[in-house]
Amino acid sequence: MTAASVYIHEIFVSIQGEGRYIGRPSIFVRMSGCNLRCKWGDTPCDTAYTSWEATGEMLDIATVMARVSELHSDHTHIDHLVITGGEPMLQPKLPILVKAIQAAGFFVTIETNGTRYLELGAEFISLSPKLRTSAPVGTNFEQRHEAERYNPEVLRQWLASNDCQLKFVVDSADDEPEIVLILAELGVHDPARVYLMPQGICIEQLAATARICGDLCIAHGWRYTPRAHIEIYGNTPGT
Repeated sequence: MTAASVYIHEIFVSIQGEGRYIGRPSIFVRMSGCNLRCKWGDTPCDTAYTSWEATGEMLDIATVMARVSELHSDHTHIDHLVITGGEPMLQPKLPILVKAIQAAGFFVTIETNGTRYLELGAEFISLSPKLRTSAPVGTNFEQRHEAERYNPEVLRQWLASNDCQLKFVVDSADDEPEIVLILAELGVHDPARVYLMPQGICIEQLAATARICGDLCIAHGWRYTPRAHIEIYGNTPGT
């Protein structure tokens, strides 16, 4: 019988740079492959190496856990593990991996675009629905991206059965009406569950959109989240 495997780009230690658990040292398992192709003007997503040009290796669960254990042996204080991507929900063996990680004693966060659902039982789900401004205009992926980027039925399923945050990547003030509409459609009325994050893959780009996020958060009571890992380490794999 073939061992359960997942497509992995990298496994590393860093700090959680976004959302509710920002600043928390964590082990990251970054999966490769994504059903979306985000691009804001000329700026691709910050992990294009897991989407536009997805690279990685198929690893069985035991190998993934061995690498996690090796990292943890040098950082025994770390008890949070983040499964990110790419889009982790494309990995059919993800539930097996989550159970193995939890059995090792970790609090598990899953970062997902919210277009697919798997029953995982993870402790925390970070949902990041993509707005219209994320469309890769003029590319072969534009139509597919637009068709898949927002799935309210799946998002409601996540929100109803898991501890979740909603995290929106904001490119301009013009994103405000769409965010308001999405929250109304999903029935999300608690602003503490909603995070706005500036679009950008370098300090200069983040600075240009951070003020927009801050102003919108003040106006609506939402939460602002920076991309602290980029501010500290740059947009560098392994951070």
